[in-house]
Amino acid sequence: MTRFVLQPRWLAWHLLLVAVLVSFSWLGHWQLGAFEHKAEHGVAAGDRRPVALDALSRPGGRLTDDDVGRPVTATGRYDPDGTRLVDGRDRDGGSGTGFWVVSVLRTASGAQPVVRGWVRDHDDPAATAPTGAVTVTGVLQRSEAGPTGPEAGDVAPDQLPYVATVTVLDVLSYRPGELYDGYLALRAEQPSPAGARPLPVAAQDVSSGGVGLWRNLAYALQWWLFAGAAVFFWFVVLRRAVQEQGAPDPLPAPPDDAGPPSLVAPRRTT
Repeated sequence: MTRFVLQPRWLAWHLLLVAVLVSFSWLGHWQLGAFEHKAEHGVAAGDRRPVALDALSRPGGRLTDDDVGRPVTATGRYDPDGTRLVDGRDRDGGSGTGFWVVSVLRTASGAQPVVRGWVRDHDDPAATAPTGAVTVTGVLQRSEAGPTGPEAGDVAPDQLPYVATVTVLDVLSYRPGELYDGYLALRAEQPSPAGARPLPVAAQDVSSGGVGLWRNLAYALQWWLFAGAAVFFWFVVLRRAVQEQGAPDPLPAPPDDAGPPSLVAPRRTT
């Protein structure tokens, strides 16, 4: 058996098996590492405790499906030139009469757009961002799709057409590598805001808060099961090849000098 499996024609099969095992094992450990990281940061089913912004997002990065809807905290200072209004919004996130107040929070790592609240009037004093260091708690949200036609740029200088990373980059002087993806919907701010009203988050924007955690664990087990299936397939192929090469012929040929079998029964003698 050993001499058979070490034949040169089987070396490609062995190398392929090793490559599959290494790849599938690495993918399984990678998914397990993601599971452990999320569990360490409290991303368990039903767990909505705020975590640090940098534990989930990085400047210049992209939010994942598991990040959207997560409560986070961040500490920094609002950019004095980074507040803009979004017209035609109501307090529940739909269309209406009023403005969303969007301010950019400068953290130690980058710049995070924050929807601080809703005001009815354009000149409402509550739209002014507080000065000094603040700690905010908010819910991570994806950038809005928004209009894409010419009307997207037809806004006042102190406004945004919609809340998105691209519109903030278009209006304010930030580099793509220093801006966090999406925005924070403000829930709490210390010191407390003067008058802007916190925004509720639409139900469809809130993540399941834990599905991704168990999905990572399921993916890890899945890759390891695939590795086991590869070993089983390799063993079956080799075993069948060994059996086919070593099995005796079940119907041996008759000797060359043997004549045709007699079809007449032998005569009975007494």
